[in-house]
Amino acid sequence: MLAICRGHQLLNIALGGELIADIRRQLPGALNHQHLDKANEIVHEASLTAGSLLAKITGKRILGVNSSHHQAVMQTAEPLMATARARDGIVEAMELKPEAAKLMPFLLSVQFHPERLTEKHAEHRAIFSRFVEACKPKRKT
Repeated sequence: MLAICRGHQLLNIALGGELIADIRRQLPGALNHQHLDKANEIVHEASLTAGSLLAKITGKRILGVNSSHHQAVMQTAEPLMATARARDGIVEAMELKPEAAKLMPFLLSVQFHPERLTEKHAEHRAIFSRFVEACKPKRKT
């Protein structure tokens, strides 16, 4: 599963997590996460957890992301863990906790829109390449 933006939020809610309904209202001083005019541009950075799936895919510890949302994950649901955060603490990516990784072969959930950044940024293109690889049937040897 690859969840993007609203999918990221819905996945969290479906598994029992909580959302920030309006970042500006609930987190005064937070970054502007509603850059609708810059949907295809990197507008801020997210710090990635070392060893996380997203860090392995992108080869980065700091990832530039776009941002066009007013809601965000507040409390991550079980069995997820936050693996990327903006400097204001907003969860930019979630993955399965190691003890839950056996539940599905691939789960990456991102708040940003990597599909809008693939032409200019290979690390965002790599997210889709890795997802496609994970979707291919595994041959028994």
